[in-house]
Amino acid sequence: MEVYLMNTGRVGGRDEDERSKKVRIQHSSAIVKGIAEGTIEWEEDSDFGYMVATSIPGFDAEGEDILQPRKLYERQDRAEEYNQIVERLKTERREYMAKWEGLNPEIAEAVG
Repeated sequence: MEVYLMNTGRVGGRDEDERSKKVRIQHSSAIVKGIAEGTIEWEEDSDFGYMVATSIPGFDAEGEDILQPRKLYERQDRAEEYNQIVERLKTERREYMAKWEGLNPEIAEAVG
């Protein structure tokens, strides 16, 4: 079974942060179309281990920033900020998974 996670808000910050990029309807549409047609190029994300898109037909240069947040942050000289977000998310996920008694350790390890 294949499962997809898609952000539909912003990448790189909140609405009021001019450095952030909005995920627009045309981006979401291109993603869904690419999934259905099998035209998305993928690579493993070095921070979380899941697959992230590297190329989707119909994405412009701004859209490329949306696909891989690490690259957006690095391009904006915000790599340390991104690294802190990654560590916070991993910590939160580990803490959440630790609450589930009897959970297979492999599952808990997969999220952080």
